[in-house]
Amino acid sequence: MKYFIFLLLILTVIPCSGQNIDSLKKIVFSNASQQKRLAAATRLASYPVGQNPDKMIPVAKAGLNLAERLNNKKEIALLSQTLGKAYYQTNSYDSVAYYYNIAAIILSKTNEQYILTNDYSRLAKAYAKLKNYDKAIEFYTLAVSYAPQTGDRNELMQALSQLGEVYEAKNNYREALNYFRQSFDIKDSLNLVKQTNQNTSETYSHQFMGDVMGSIRQSQSVQEILKTIDIKKSLNDTLALSINYFNLGVLYKNKQQYGQSLDALKNCLQFATQINYADMQKSATNELADLYERMGNYEQSLIYLKKHATIKPTGSSTVDELQAKYEIRQREDQVLQQQFEITKRNYWMAGTGIFILLMLFSGFFYYKQNQLKQRNIAMQAIIATEESERRRIAQDLHDSVSQTISAAKINLQVIGSELPFINNEQRNRFEKVITLVDYGFKEVRTISHNMMPWALHKTGLAQVIKQFIENIRNDNIAINFFSNGFDSPYDDTTEIILYRVLQESVNNVMKHAQADRLDISLIRNDETISLTIEDNGKGFDTTNPDIFKGMGLNNLRSRINFLNGKVEFDSQVNRGTLVSVYIPLTKKNS
Repeated sequence: MKYFIFLLLILTVIPCSGQNIDSLKKIVFSNASQQKRLAAATRLASYPVGQNPDKMIPVAKAGLNLAERLNNKKEIALLSQTLGKAYYQTNSYDSVAYYYNIAAIILSKTNEQYILTNDYSRLAKAYAKLKNYDKAIEFYTLAVSYAPQTGDRNELMQALSQLGEVYEAKNNYREALNYFRQSFDIKDSLNLVKQTNQNTSETYSHQFMGDVMGSIRQSQSVQEILKTIDIKKSLNDTLALSINYFNLGVLYKNKQQYGQSLDALKNCLQFATQINYADMQKSATNELADLYERMGNYEQSLIYLKKHATIKPTGSSTVDELQAKYEIRQREDQVLQQQFEITKRNYWMAGTGIFILLMLFSGFFYYKQNQLKQRNIAMQAIIATEESERRRIAQDLHDSVSQTISAAKINLQVIGSELPFINNEQRNRFEKVITLVDYGFKEVRTISHNMMPWALHKTGLAQVIKQFIENIRNDNIAINFFSNGFDSPYDDTTEIILYRVLQESVNNVMKHAQADRLDISLIRNDETISLTIEDNGKGFDTTNPDIFKGMGLNNLRSRINFLNGKVEFDSQVNRGTLVSVYIPLTKKNS
């Protein structure tokens, strides 16, 4: 029943208002006195404008004419404001502006323009919806200028925020940031006053955060904070990480290292968000907004400033939890510092032990290297001695024995031409002696050349090997030789060793293999020297160590080892033998 009565009251009020406006209209347009007609017109200001704006406009205009005739400034201002509100309902915004300005001119003389603060804000909002941003800025600016006189800081805060939104819509982020920051500063100050009056936990949380960060911000260096951050990361201490990253960002900002400051403050915001630490979030977003403003990136600055405004203060329970957590972490830090000192001492001891081991190893390595060096020196001396002795013997054979035999052959030939032989048999025996002397001469010459290949220094290893093959060639074995890279003289030591290895291997084939084919290959490229000697003889068992003693292969290996090379033997009984020599080309051999 009560809802039905309430509905009837509403239905009766609406027509009564219309009837009252009609009654006032009759008075305004009657033949009554000007004062009475004006009084009826000014009563329109007390009626809801939104119900019948079309009916109110002509009545208010008539009243305005009467007020102007009577030079009643107060009523001119009141009726102009009423017309502005009425035209606002009909979306005639230019007319709204016209009548508000009339009212403002009159009110300015009594310094009462603040009466129009909300009206100008409403008009500016309408222009903003129409995307007429210049008009919106014009009237929001008027609202901002009048708002301080109202004494209500909320009106100023709203007008500044709305003016910032218009500039943001125009992509003028620098001006938008300016007005938003003014609005948010008023909001923060109002909230702080409220919190202080109420003695709430939010006030305490600001003090708590200031106590935690104040001394750090003044005394710690970047390196110290980075060291602390590493420790806190190992402990997964999110609260301490947010605090230290905040201080690191502020330090970087003061040093004008804006890139590092951005990274640190964003890390701070991330950790503060994880633990719902609203006060730290507000501080971080405020610093980020200021940092982006310094960098000239007003759009990003505005984004973080808006984030700052939307973050709600930390509740009392959260602050207590954060304080408790911080105190626990402080104690853990002391324990961690002690553990760190112990670990550091252990590391020093371990490092000293490792250093001693490294020194011992280095000494042992140096000793082995020195042994190897001495062994190489000894081997080089042995090779030099052997070659020197070979050279001496070869020289003696060549210069002394060969010449003696040659002289004997010449003398025998002279004697043979002077002696009368009894018969042909005697002559044949004499000629056979000369042949034996000549054969001896050739043998001595061959032995001399084999012991010391004189052409090695002139024609190169390949030509010496060809001469060696010619000297030993016979009808029992076919010898094939291929060479590449040794057509000109190379390193003396390397060539002599290769020649001796070849001699030893070929002599073994000739003496033991009973082969009818021998293939020799000598190749040098940019990286290695390879020598292969392959026969199709009877072969031998490579697992029998006595074989190597009898064939002089150990001596062959020692020579190749001196050149840092290697020798491989591949042989099977009745399957022939392959000797492969590989020598790397080092600076010594190049």
